[in-house]
Amino acid sequence: MLDSVTHSTFLPNTMICEPLMSWTELFGTTEDYYPSFDHQTVGDSCWTSIHPEYWSKHNICEWLQFCCDQYKLDANCISFSHFNITGLQLCSMTPEEFTDAAGVCGEYLYFSLQNIKIHDNDKACLRTGGSKSQECHSHGRTSLQSSHLWEFVRDLLLSPEENCGILDWEDREQGIFRVVKSEALAKMWGQRKRNDRMTYEKLSRALRYYYKTGILERIDRRLVYKFGKNAHGWQENKL
Repeated sequence: MLDSVTHSTFLPNTMICEPLMSWTELFGTTEDYYPSFDHQTVGDSCWTSIHPEYWSKHNICEWLQFCCDQYKLDANCISFSHFNITGLQLCSMTPEEFTDAAGVCGEYLYFSLQNIKIHDNDKACLRTGGSKSQECHSHGRTSLQSSHLWEFVRDLLLSPEENCGILDWEDREQGIFRVVKSEALAKMWGQRKRNDRMTYEKLSRALRYYYKTGILERIDRRLVYKFGKNAHGWQENKL
């Protein structure tokens, strides 16, 4: 998995804050925060072999250090206190929350995390195989409890009783859909995230982030989107 993480082609040209400071210069090593951490006892439980939802605070610290080193990010831009959280909380963060926590570096952290999650999910589904694989892809798709925006949109499309005309398929087979009631969608997502300041402008900006991860593909029409190669659970023949 680490090989896929270190490949940076999915990231835009690196942006840094000035003056550039390395992680170690600003924060020291991860052991400075977790002196009792014993690398000999963890073995394969380091962050590269664990799904991000199950990362400990130390795993998150290691991942941040990796991102700073790999993408030449300025650690001075990152508010470390914002990342003193669990892996589940990290995976629930929106692109806007990453930007609030890390400035221009937030975009790189967000896409690094999405890339790791995509590869982890693919590996987990391949390991289960058969009917369990289908369950893996369809898990939670009609519950509207998904923590990620694109999954929430997918689940809403697959739940007519919840949709109420907010979203509509334009080409079901190709995964193309239209946002019919933009403000209603923003309000519903805002309620899901407990954010009463959510607007469609913010939501659409978050959706556009998914172009870079292959979850959505760009369609040159207003309010129209298409599921990309890295999106799953929306195809009729794979439900």
